[in-house]
Amino acid sequence: MKVSEIVDQNPWWAEGTDFVSHDPHLKAAQPIFFRRRPLEMAPGDIYTLRGPRQVGKTTYFKETVKELLRKGVPPRTILYLSVDFFTSRRELRSALDYFLGITVDAERIYLLFDEITAIPDWNFELKRLADQGVTRRAVILCSGSSAPRLKEKAELLPGRGLEGNERYIKPLSFREFVLQVVSYLAEVLPSEELAVRFGRLQPVLSRCEIELEASLEEIKKAMSELLPYKRELQYLFRLYLITGGIPLVINHYLKNRYQDSQEKIDSQVAEIFMRSVLGDLSQLKRQETLAREILRALAAKYGSRYSFSTLSHELERHHLTIIDYLTLMQESFILFVLYAYDFGRMEVKDKGDKKIYFLDPFIYYSVRSYLNGREVWKVITETAEDEDRLGGVVEGVVLSHLLMHKEVPYLREGRTFLWTYYDRAGRELDAVIRLAKGYRAVEVKYQAQVDERNLRRTAPIKDYILLSRDEVGGRNNLLIAPVDIFLSLLPVSKGNV
Repeated sequence: MKVSEIVDQNPWWAEGTDFVSHDPHLKAAQPIFFRRRPLEMAPGDIYTLRGPRQVGKTTYFKETVKELLRKGVPPRTILYLSVDFFTSRRELRSALDYFLGITVDAERIYLLFDEITAIPDWNFELKRLADQGVTRRAVILCSGSSAPRLKEKAELLPGRGLEGNERYIKPLSFREFVLQVVSYLAEVLPSEELAVRFGRLQPVLSRCEIELEASLEEIKKAMSELLPYKRELQYLFRLYLITGGIPLVINHYLKNRYQDSQEKIDSQVAEIFMRSVLGDLSQLKRQETLAREILRALAAKYGSRYSFSTLSHELERHHLTIIDYLTLMQESFILFVLYAYDFGRMEVKDKGDKKIYFLDPFIYYSVRSYLNGREVWKVITETAEDEDRLGGVVEGVVLSHLLMHKEVPYLREGRTFLWTYYDRAGRELDAVIRLAKGYRAVEVKYQAQVDERNLRRTAPIKDYILLSRDEVGGRNNLLIAPVDIFLSLLPVSKGNV
């Protein structure tokens, strides 16, 4: 790579913070610039960001540069490289050696590697930097669209500052969505009354949140603060069920609806996502035709439980092949697998039935659009009008939020604390969560009325949360809560930016 090409990727070397005005990624984040949790950026550490496509990893890098400059970091001590511009490790090494040469006297440097998985064996370059002692004065941040490759190679860097520094960058949770969308809606909504109430909602929600470790009484108390804003949260939840938490999709829809008066999402947005997903699988030497068959089966069974063996039998493929594809899709953050829990043995049922959900509602719509050859907006509107199908989507949203609330990369993955449950008597629960003391069950019934008598109870579980569309109530060890209020109070873990 020529020096001029390195300089082109780092315009702040010459312009400082003025680069923000014309950076394509920062300019494209409109009408809302969705902010993420910043990293501590301590020298000697290597941070990795893993997440699905189109979720804003590059924008996060550019925002990180902007914040470093704002804090007074010398511009020429920050190196950003979009590694997919390189054709070999040798080029990457050359660019690094050039930068290290011009910053030899700098007390601290920042190395930001975007799309680092584009170079095979990229981990050897980081190992070289660590072995040379460069990492003692450097902060290193890496991301990659091939999440499985990033995870695989990162595991080959033990003891070099990576431990405890992996983060997920996933679609925005409903709480994050609400806190960052309400200001915009307060400006564009034609109803002055609704706009005023949106303006009041944000400070109330900002000071209210819950932890799953909290008692039902504490959760109920936090909910009471938001009950006056039920109408506004219901409105926002309907928007979230349309767009999901992917910033690109949210901004596309908001612009269409509130600026151009066209309520729709263009199919090209779904196509961009699906091309990325299938391209990743192709790079990992997997067949697109089999991936399509698996996705079709998952969409058809959405919200149901079944075993890997059942799926492999239906697709007439070896079950190890099916597991391989599902594992890659899970590591690519397309979907997540919810295993069943055995209270008798106090362990996960690896060979039992599972439930499989897409990570985000828009991923679900994109998959169905891709499989059926229909416009994605048609898929979205038909789902909203189908109570059973919409209920499955809401169930997936709730479970993905429970996952994001407690997960910590490597140390506390989903299958260590979140499961589904069923027994021989036919009792079934959507989710069982391991708490510090005991277990809590969460059941999702997104419908006009819920009946607590239909809740399947089992002895090892100490209490239950039944998520409804509108109802509030419960007694003893049961809390009935509207799903929109509950999710708006639930923060993501520190393992997510």
